[in-house]
Amino acid sequence: MFSRFVLRGGRRRKVRREEERDGAFVDIHGAGVLLVVLSIVALNLLDAFFTLLFLSHGGTELNPAVQWVLDSTWHPWPFLLMKTVGIGIACAFLMMAKHFRSARVGMAFVLVGYAVLLGWHLTLLQYLP
Repeated sequence: MFSRFVLRGGRRRKVRREEERDGAFVDIHGAGVLLVVLSIVALNLLDAFFTLLFLSHGGTELNPAVQWVLDSTWHPWPFLLMKTVGIGIACAFLMMAKHFRSARVGMAFVLVGYAVLLGWHLTLLQYLP
């Protein structure tokens, strides 16, 4: 998964043999994977923004872990840091394991989940005073 070439520009763009494609690691990732990861990160940031917006208008957070972080601090920065670092680590892992079927399904699931969540936020936005 990690090699000495990761930090120096990478070495492998694709697997050498097509039968080895499932379950192989490569150092260099394509534009498609980068687009999916950046989309997930952008949707994550939009989710954080809308979460803080709705909470400031009297909404409630359903995730108890997030609610604990929001209650135990005086500022939203720990929440934003937890949210962005958490999704960043998860996306980095899924990107490195992109040739595993479960990682591809996981990336698609997270992307679709955040897209649906953004739709829900946009629906709720029309009910704000």
